[in-house]
Amino acid sequence: MIENLTGKKILVTGGTGFLGRYVVRELISKGLAPTVLTRETETEVFGEGGKKIDKIKMDLLDTGAVGKYLKQFRPEIIIHLAGATYQRDVLERLNFDATAHLLEAASALGVRKFMMLGTSDEYGFQECPHRETMAAMPVSDYAVTKNKAVNRALALYKSDGLPVVILRPATIYGIAQPSKMFIAQAVHSAVSGIPFEMSEGRQKRDALFVTDFVNAMIKTLTVEGIEGEIFNVGSGESVALRELAAKIWKIAGADEKLLKIGARPTNAGELHNTGADISKISEKLDWKPKVSLDEGLEIVVERAKKDWQ
Repeated sequence: MIENLTGKKILVTGGTGFLGRYVVRELISKGLAPTVLTRETETEVFGEGGKKIDKIKMDLLDTGAVGKYLKQFRPEIIIHLAGATYQRDVLERLNFDATAHLLEAASALGVRKFMMLGTSDEYGFQECPHRETMAAMPVSDYAVTKNKAVNRALALYKSDGLPVVILRPATIYGIAQPSKMFIAQAVHSAVSGIPFEMSEGRQKRDALFVTDFVNAMIKTLTVEGIEGEIFNVGSGESVALRELAAKIWKIAGADEKLLKIGARPTNAGELHNTGADISKISEKLDWKPKVSLDEGLEIVVERAKKDWQ
C-alpha cells in the first residue's frame, strides 16, 4: 500500500526529466514528499495545486558530493531515473560509474528500496517477445552501459542484500516527450504540416504510454518480496514504425503526402525489434497497461495541436 511510504525519505534522481517529472508528480499526488537531485534547478516540477518540491542541485558525476549528501540525508527509498542516452562522452561515466557509486552508497546506508532503470535494448537482436530470463545481448553503447549497471546492482543484491528492483522499460511516450524521439518527431511534423522523412520503418517497437510506466514504478515501491528482480515494462505488443507513423498521421488528419516512408536509410543499430513479455510483472505486481496505443497517441496529438495553435 502506498500509505506505507508516508513520511519516508524518498530521493529521486533525474526528477526533472521526461519520466522524472511524471514520477515526481504522481508521488506528490499520493501525499508523498520526494527530494530530487538534479543539475537543472531552474526546471520546475509541480504536484497538485502547484506544490513545489525540494530540489538539490548536484551532478551525479561528482561522486564525492553525492556520497556526502547521502550520508546527511539518509534516504530510505531511492528512485534512480537519471541517465544519458546519446551523449557518448558521458554514457559510461553516468550510466555505469555514477550509478555504481550510487548503488554502493545506498547499500552501505541500508536503504529500504532502490528502484532503477535498465532498458529493453539490453535484449539486442533476440527474437521477441523478450523475457527477463533471456541473457542480455546489448548492441548499442547505451544498452551496454545500462546493462553493466544492472549487473552491478544484482551483484550487490547477492553480496550485500541491496534491495534493488530493476525495470526494463519499452519505448515510453507521452506529452512533453523529448523532441529527438520518433513519436515526438512524427507528431510534430503531422500537426505542423511539415514533411516527415523516415526509413522503411519495418523495425518494431513496443510503445507504452508514460502514465502506465509510472503506475508500474509505483507498484515496485509498494510490493514486498521482489528485491533482486528484473521486470519488463511494456504494452506487450509491438508495432512497426511505418505503421506507427501512419497511425499518427491518421489521428492528426495530416496530409498523406507529407509522410515520406523510405526517404532515409535505416541505421543498422536500429534494425532490432522490441517486444516485452509482461507476464512476470502482471503476475507479481498485478500490473497491466491501461492506455491503448490509439488512446495514447490521441492524447499526444491533441495536446500538440493545442500547443501549435
